[in-house]
Amino acid sequence: MDDDIRKITLKYAVKNAYEHGGKAVVGAVTGKVLSERPDLKNKIKDILPLIKEVVDHVNSLPFEEIEKLYRSFDYKEHIKEERKDLPELPGAEGGITVRFAPEPGGYIHLGNLRAAVVNHLYVQKYGGTYILRFDDTNPYNAKSVYYDAIKEDLEALGIRPDKVVYQSDRIDIYVSYLKTLIERGLAYASFDPPEILNEKRKKGVPFSGREKEPEYHLTILDEILEGKYGEGEVAFFLKTDPSHPNPVLRDPGIFRIIDTVPHPRTGWKYNLYPTYNFASAIDDGTLGITHILRGKDHENNGKVQRTVQEYLSLNTPYVLAFGRLKIDESSFSVGLSKRKIREALREGIITGWDDPSTLTVRALLKRGIRPETFIEFFRSIGAKKSDVNVSMENIYSINRKLIDPDTKRIFFVEDPVEVTVDMKKRIHVNIPYHPDNRDLGFREYRIKKHVFYLEKGDIEEGKLLRLKYLYNIRIIKIKNNTAFAEYAGEDVNISPKVHWVYKPFSSYAVVRTTTGSVVNGIIEGYVHDLKVGETVQFDRKYFATLNRNEGEVLEFYYTHR
Repeated sequence: MDDDIRKITLKYAVKNAYEHGGKAVVGAVTGKVLSERPDLKNKIKDILPLIKEVVDHVNSLPFEEIEKLYRSFDYKEHIKEERKDLPELPGAEGGITVRFAPEPGGYIHLGNLRAAVVNHLYVQKYGGTYILRFDDTNPYNAKSVYYDAIKEDLEALGIRPDKVVYQSDRIDIYVSYLKTLIERGLAYASFDPPEILNEKRKKGVPFSGREKEPEYHLTILDEILEGKYGEGEVAFFLKTDPSHPNPVLRDPGIFRIIDTVPHPRTGWKYNLYPTYNFASAIDDGTLGITHILRGKDHENNGKVQRTVQEYLSLNTPYVLAFGRLKIDESSFSVGLSKRKIREALREGIITGWDDPSTLTVRALLKRGIRPETFIEFFRSIGAKKSDVNVSMENIYSINRKLIDPDTKRIFFVEDPVEVTVDMKKRIHVNIPYHPDNRDLGFREYRIKKHVFYLEKGDIEEGKLLRLKYLYNIRIIKIKNNTAFAEYAGEDVNISPKVHWVYKPFSSYAVVRTTTGSVVNGIIEGYVHDLKVGETVQFDRKYFATLNRNEGEVLEFYYTHR
């Protein structure tokens, strides 16, 4: 019995260590063991010491040995089908019309991507129409560059909208509905300044102008459109209940004057713009939207929008509200926040919205996260109403499985020490780019002068080690950043097996990380054969993606372990 448990534990300890840079975690391994052998759940106290023993053993192995063991196991057995289908949508059988509605005020990031992907997956499931609607009725936030960036990022993920709608093209439509509400006594203008409005709303007190007749408010509307009033002087509100228990529904604002900045698409054509809730209510009620799929953080917005639709007898689509997505940003110096990204851009801390220290879709793609990874990640989360806490490792795990089989291995040496080996023999060796995928080819080395770069942490005087794919050496002397070694035979069983860079054929490389730090090192010359955007695995380290090749120096973005 113990032998069976040991074999199962070893299999999953190796897998966990391989996927996490050589270090397995007891808890994760225990969970996998119990998943395969649920009969052991009542014996957990008895088997836990054995699991810890196996995990400690695996963690003591060189990564090359872990990788070798990993490839010897068949992990297809006992793996349960974990893909969860999306919840059924009422009334969707004949096809659906959905919308993804970003504000063009920044690039798409991992937080707001969920709505884009969930809408995409439901259209795939039922058939229908996917509308990309730009919520651009705030000229202060909308910028031309973001329209294209959003469309490009969606396209990169395979999300191709059937129709693109710009709210800035529909201002006249929104104003006509405003007139209808005013005529029906359901909307009004108020000259209360913003600070007074806020105070009255808190107290549940009516705004000034609320009691006046529709003709008065229609006149104000005409005067606004003629340019008589300026920004902040007057605004329009929906008549609901000034003392409603929910402050959001206390005569919510629906139109305001913006005349101090031009709109990036329409310039100075308009001076009166609808609020997000009013424009959304009209669009969702008139563009044939059948289902609204969005986060539950829009719950209050939805109540305002539904009120507008009811007042105007417009269509009210079915709403599926999914829970909040909380992403662990601890390893990112900037992360998700658009405010932080903007500040970092202004201060020159990051290079752009695609900087690896951000969690924008553009940045993640440039780091080597494949488009399929995003789709599969959000499919696995689904559209549950409960909040979801996720680690970036959830994404990395999916991506790792996709890229590992066809990703080249490259030698990259951090903190390099120059090592001269007392070896006169010429060596000609072909080193595979991948231990299991020979279709990726080989790199050829003809070594005459045996001078290499090795990592400082790999060497110490008297230490015996194997240069991967070459031969064994023993370190004789270390002085400052140089060392001398002697040839020590060809025994392939010598450990540790270390990577190296041949000095005559080397380049400099930097790796930009998610924390904002930069790792410098020496990289093998064959790296110049890579294309910008190609992901490789730095042997014994992590995956990285080539961002720039300046000839003398190559810049990579850290992908993941």
